[in-house]
Amino acid sequence: MMKKSKILIVLLTFVITFSACGNATTYVPEAGEKNNTNISSEVVESSDVIDEESSEQAGLPEESEESKSVEESSEGTKTEQEEIPTIEGDTIGFAPNLEGITTVEELEPRIEEHLEGLITSLCSDWESFSEEIDTYEKYCENSQTVSDFYQMLVDETEQMCILLCDYSTVYARMVMESDLSNNEKYKAIDGINDCIYEDACDEIHDEIYKGILEEMSDHFYNGIIDDAQDSENYSAWYDVYSNEYSQWYDASSEIYSLYYDTLSEVYSFYYDLKGELYSGDKERAEKVYAKFLQKINKMKGIDSAEVPSSDAIFDTTIKETSSVEELETLVEAHVAECIQALGTQWSELSTEIDTYDKYIEKVDQVEEFHTYIEDSTSRILVMICEYGIVYSEYIMSSDTSSKDKYKDFEDMLDCIYEDACEAVLDEIYDGILEDILDFYYNGIIEEAQDYVKYSDWSDARSDAYKWWSNARSEVYSTWSDTRGDIYSFYSDIRGELFSGDIENANEEIEDFKEKVEKKK
Repeated sequence: MMKKSKILIVLLTFVITFSACGNATTYVPEAGEKNNTNISSEVVESSDVIDEESSEQAGLPEESEESKSVEESSEGTKTEQEEIPTIEGDTIGFAPNLEGITTVEELEPRIEEHLEGLITSLCSDWESFSEEIDTYEKYCENSQTVSDFYQMLVDETEQMCILLCDYSTVYARMVMESDLSNNEKYKAIDGINDCIYEDACDEIHDEIYKGILEEMSDHFYNGIIDDAQDSENYSAWYDVYSNEYSQWYDASSEIYSLYYDTLSEVYSFYYDLKGELYSGDKERAEKVYAKFLQKINKMKGIDSAEVPSSDAIFDTTIKETSSVEELETLVEAHVAECIQALGTQWSELSTEIDTYDKYIEKVDQVEEFHTYIEDSTSRILVMICEYGIVYSEYIMSSDTSSKDKYKDFEDMLDCIYEDACEAVLDEIYDGILEDILDFYYNGIIEEAQDYVKYSDWSDARSDAYKWWSNARSEVYSTWSDTRGDIYSFYSDIRGELFSGDIENANEEIEDFKEKVEKKK
């Protein structure tokens, strides 16, 4: 897509092996290959490409007697500190540049040029930075600046990933609003796959993850720090060596995760939209488009949904509506209201129990709240199923043909199976529960280690993790089972409608009612 930066011309094969249970493990694992047919809109799981390793497994050398005997005078050796350039980061901008762009043929090279400019800027920053910090002494004197550079690399990679998602929506909108036929739009949307999913995402992987990051490891970890082992006090040197590996490792994991998640999101958007364009269903295409915009807003930290009232009550009793349109709006609002109420209850608990001493004093209350999260999630999911039944009854009571009813159930699936259930996963499983882990296990309990008796501290931390892990597993299991039931119901009733059997279709609703009733 773009020419490689001049600092990427020479790359050393970078592999350090270290023992882990007798097996050799590569220091920098290969990133997973993309598979256009395996990433679907149904399930896209993002996993860390680099497994967590202890410092003993990081390839750090054993302390030798010779190293221990290095004279202490070498420990304090410093050179006059030279001025290190300020890390300013990107100056090009991360908003889509659409000036003068009217067609997708003009958009594609613009995307390429924009991303190339951003990556070239990063490469230039790294080249200047590596030239300035070219000795062990300079590295130690400017260790915080090195850490800042890693963080800048992560932050700007994240912004590039969001930019590619933004460009995907621009590309999609141009195709959707064109005068092309449905078949032509179906073919034209492939540009998102070719230009963004394939080419642009590959650039982030190749130039940053496999480019700058590997060069940083060669320059610092395997270069100036490794070379200083024989001339520096071993203990101080070892700390520097270990810390550099740790921050490189963390940055690599974050950047790969950003790349992979973007890859998955862009492909899912392209795949879903392509199907709707082929069928010529403009309304459903717009829903796919709007849903992707919401995801992008979430990446940017923007809540695009209306925030429910702070005095929202956790009440899962289904509410009455008079039409499908009202029902769709109600389902979204009601689910959001319940989740908001649950979030408010968690906020109140975390405010009340916000120190280690308070945690120990009211530990039963904390344990009970984990169970409450499980029960509340189950109630919300049952409520969603009940709204699915109401939606189905609206469809079945209409004067439309069985063929039209068959099509209308697609909208039920979108509203109930996709949107409502996804909100539960995002806001409870990936939201509230993660907040609980960070606040107690990784927060006030972790911070108490230095002043609490170890056995007591260890027991408290172990219990906190156990309650959280059990709640998380239960919430996911309930969510997964509910989605499976909803999809089976959808599939079964559509099967009856496809064959024109209205009576059996209504029986499927009654069977689903019985199944939902048992969940209460």
